Amino acid sequence: MLDARARAAIGAPWETPAFQRFLETATAESGHDDQPIAVLGRVAVSALGARSRIVRLSGRTAGKQRWRHGYLKAEDYALVQRILNTGELFRDGNGLIGFIEEDGRFWRAIVRTFNEGAETYLSTLHRAKANDLLTTRRRFIGIEREE
Repeated sequence: MLDARARAAIGAPWETPAFQRFLETATAESGHDDQPIAVLGRVAVSALGARSRIVRLSGRTAGKQRWRHGYLKAEDYALVQRILNTGELFRDGNGLIGFIEEDGRFWRAIVRTFNEGAETYLSTLHRAKANDLLTTRRRFIGIEREE
C-alpha cells in the first residue's frame, strides 16, 4: 500500500493554477522548479533502487512534453500515479516503463532515477499503441504488483 502521508504531501498538483502555469511556461531549456507529480510504491522503489519515492516533473521535461506531445493537458499528469498504482510496469536500465489503458486509449510513462537513485523524475508521458505494450512485454521484465 502506498504511504498515505507521501500521497497527501504532494496532493493533486495537476488541479492547481500553479501547475498549469508551470506547464504553459516551461521550455526544453527552462530551469523551472520541479513539480512533484506521483509517489512510488514499495515494489517500484525496490525495482529502481530509488532513494526518493517522490516522482518529479522537471521544467525541461515539461517543455519537451509540450513541444512533442502538445495534446497533453494538466489533468493527464494524474495518469502517472495511476500507471504506477495499477498499470503494467517493466524494468528498463535505470527506469520503469509503465502502461495503462483508459477509455480505449493506451498511455505510456517512463520514470527514471538519477544521482544513484537520490532523485526520481518522469522522463515522458504520452499516448501509446497496444503494439507498444506487446513489444515492451517481449523486451523487458515485468514488475510484480503492489500488494
